[in-house]
Amino acid sequence: MVHLYKNRLQTYAQKRNLGLPIYSCEINGPSHARCFKSRVKIDDKTYETLDSFTTLKEAEHAAAKVAFESLSPDETQEDEGLYKSLLQELAQKEGFPVPVYDTAKSGPFHIPTFVSTVDIGGKPFQGQKARTKKEAEMNAAKAAYSSFPERKESNGTCHFDFSFSSLC
Repeated sequence: MVHLYKNRLQTYAQKRNLGLPIYSCEINGPSHARCFKSRVKIDDKTYETLDSFTTLKEAEHAAAKVAFESLSPDETQEDEGLYKSLLQELAQKEGFPVPVYDTAKSGPFHIPTFVSTVDIGGKPFQGQKARTKKEAEMNAAKAAYSSFPERKESNGTCHFDFSFSSLC
């Protein structure tokens, strides 16, 4: 899920009191078939993509992924907590009401199990069982966010290059 990396890189920088990531790009190709390569500078180091992409957004997220994975190899497993924020942003963008979570608790008192459902756009999404209410809500948010087809990754990589370029 490349689209998570700009957010993750910014959070990484803020938690470590680093300057915010600074993105720059190179545009290649004619006006009707642009390709973008991006780099990001964080903590006085620059990271860049090897591939070109059909959109600037994809190129910046790819550069953020390179930087995040280089800076934080131990934290590269998915941060499920991002999904609640991403889902809220998606709901706002799509004009849906704020996501509403409903959590059910079951099991013995000393080892409860939680299952959350989130309603977005009138459709309920249930997450996997969890040991805490917070984790259950994150699982529901991930299920809802992942179900939106326009959020799934596309391979927008360009495989051609032209001799002229400009900076963004």
